[in-house]
Amino acid sequence: QQRPGRHGLPFRLYKFRTMGAAHDEYGRRIPDAQRLSALGRLMRRWRVDELPQLVNILLGDMSFVGPRPLLPADQVDGFGARLLVAPGLTGWAQVHGGRAVDSVDKAALDIWYICHASLALDLRIVFETLPMLIFGDRNDPSAVRRAWSELSNAGVFQLNQSSPETLNTAGLTGPGTQKSAA
Repeated sequence: QQRPGRHGLPFRLYKFRTMGAAHDEYGRRIPDAQRLSALGRLMRRWRVDELPQLVNILLGDMSFVGPRPLLPADQVDGFGARLLVAPGLTGWAQVHGGRAVDSVDKAALDIWYICHASLALDLRIVFETLPMLIFGDRNDPSAVRRAWSELSNAGVFQLNQSSPETLNTAGLTGPGTQKSAA
């Protein structure tokens, strides 16, 4: 699959295929739940379908830790800052919500990670990934609230009338950029 990587540059993401065809013989869309085989469901549950992304890491398209690479259609408008760093095999949004949080909250968690990136945080994420693999996704509302609060206080997000939150890209420059939350 083509995915936007660091700086939005497209790269080929490798995954095991876990779903059948998207359309039936009449061209009608098949719901995702019906496209997923029992083996595909198991592979997704244990994230085995992601193992080929180790090749992406070796090629330099991805890192072990960072925002997960999304399909272009799944990129949230106004949150392009999540593309400032290389996408990761695991990330802050995965260990604090994964599929259990909506895309806007996931983007806020990803940007919070970019602002606080460090070796210690990366190691923490790697260690928190194992329980997520064993027990599944868990929604961590406190991490989501903390991300929104810190990003808002740091001026990374500015509230306006037309949109609940607007990214102030000038307030975010890349990994390790920490804004003080006054």
